[in-house]
Amino acid sequence: LFKASSHSSQPSIFNPQFLTASWIALATALLFISHPLQTQAVTYIVQRFASLAALFYLLAVVCYLKWRLDSSEDRSRYLWYAGALLSTILAMKTKENSFTLPLMLLLIEFVFFRPIRGKEWASLIPFLLTLPLIPLSYPGAIDAAEAGLAQETTEISRGDYLFTQFRVIVTYIRLLFLPINQNLDYDHPIYHSLFASPVFFSFLFLLFLFGLSLYLLSYSRRFSPNSQTLNFQLIAFGLLWFFLTLSVESSIIPIRDVIFEHRLYLPSAGFFLACIIGIQGALEILKTRFHYHLFFAFIIVISLSFATYQRNGIWKDEVTLWQDVVQKAPNKARGRNNLGLAYKNMGRLEEAIQEYQTALQLKPDYADAHYNIGNAYRDQGRLEEAIREYQIAFERQPNFAKAHNNLGVVYSNQGRLEEAIQEYQAAIRLQPDYAEVYNNLGIAYSDQGHLEKAIRAYQTALQLQPDYAEAHNNLGVIYGNQGQTEEAVREFQMALQLQPDHVKAHYNLGLAYESKGMLQAARSEFEQAL
Repeated sequence: LFKASSHSSQPSIFNPQFLTASWIALATALLFISHPLQTQAVTYIVQRFASLAALFYLLAVVCYLKWRLDSSEDRSRYLWYAGALLSTILAMKTKENSFTLPLMLLLIEFVFFRPIRGKEWASLIPFLLTLPLIPLSYPGAIDAAEAGLAQETTEISRGDYLFTQFRVIVTYIRLLFLPINQNLDYDHPIYHSLFASPVFFSFLFLLFLFGLSLYLLSYSRRFSPNSQTLNFQLIAFGLLWFFLTLSVESSIIPIRDVIFEHRLYLPSAGFFLACIIGIQGALEILKTRFHYHLFFAFIIVISLSFATYQRNGIWKDEVTLWQDVVQKAPNKARGRNNLGLAYKNMGRLEEAIQEYQTALQLKPDYADAHYNIGNAYRDQGRLEEAIREYQIAFERQPNFAKAHNNLGVVYSNQGRLEEAIQEYQAAIRLQPDYAEVYNNLGIAYSDQGHLEKAIRAYQTALQLQPDYAEAHNNLGVIYGNQGQTEEAVREFQMALQLQPDHVKAHYNLGLAYESKGMLQAARSEFEQAL
């Protein structure tokens, strides 16, 4: 889309005409990689989906442009077309926001290659045919009651979600310009009317930006192509990229969490492009020298990089991350609950219980918090209080299989084996593929002396989760008690292969070796256990 100047036989690095394409590409890329808002998409492991989808999305666009701009008759150019189509499929199989990719290619044709002729329309058809991949790949996201429209939650209506997103998108734009008070878990209000003042003024602002992009696009078509009209096209394209790539997650498809920073990973690429073109144009109007452009960019990138370094420091462990969330959103129950989990994982049970209690004050029907405080009480030996919390948890959330399982563990510890078995069976009815429950059920049957039932329970656990070291060890114990020493040794060895530091498996394998007269091997296993 850019041509280097050919007026000088020895172009200077400080010649803006010579470096227009390279400068815009480099500056946009540096903004993209150094901006602290990208931290969540990179550091938050689950959001590798967002970054991987962005990779395939951008690769599809690059390959399509390489194919589109190659006017040769060489058939090898169609490798770029095939690469674009393959990248489109991979993007759609990675994350739902890639649904917009065929529409993005259509936008590219409309903005840069207009008019679209029959041949170009034909080349877009295979990309448009990939659109059903999203609903076919994510059938769980389809709400049949609403004519097949995707909907992650029914707690927020489509209208309320759309009104809220007007405000959310403005927050996104503010964060792109001024990345302060970033948060993993925002406590964002849900709006129920377009005429709520924050929503209405946000709507007007977004309407202005969208209208500006259309105006710049229209204005650029009135004149013969030159650097100014191309700049207007690129600003318009960057803004439209931003709106289009956000449209899946910020429109009428309700998602339980109305705002997340990682959703900006892909949209920010177009936004940064528009910003760089705008800054470039402003500096040229001011007739500043090109090395001032470089100095200005250097200051911005260094500042953003420092902010990114600081933001990553928040993510160094669970406690610092959730303390940051609680500090910025003190009235949101989920942050309190997750900070409690972080404290529990560090063995700080009293602090964990305080956070769970605060979460329940903020949201009394919060089943997860009842479940987690039950776990903390169990670890403290306060079994009756733990039982009460587990019961409240599955009263609040009837399909809470984990609460039934852990209640069964407490009953088992109290010797109430029949009640424990009932809870395990309730958990299995709710979640038939829950391997841990079958393992616990096997322990209860074993304690009752029902060894065959115990063996079947352990075997089911291992069918569901073949790498379950604890189930292998427990099955080995049953075989050992039945005199099936070879089978017992095999199970203990398998447990240790999966988990070399499994103390009980080392001890049990030592007992098995001792029973076979292999005293040196037994001694070795006992020493490992110690």
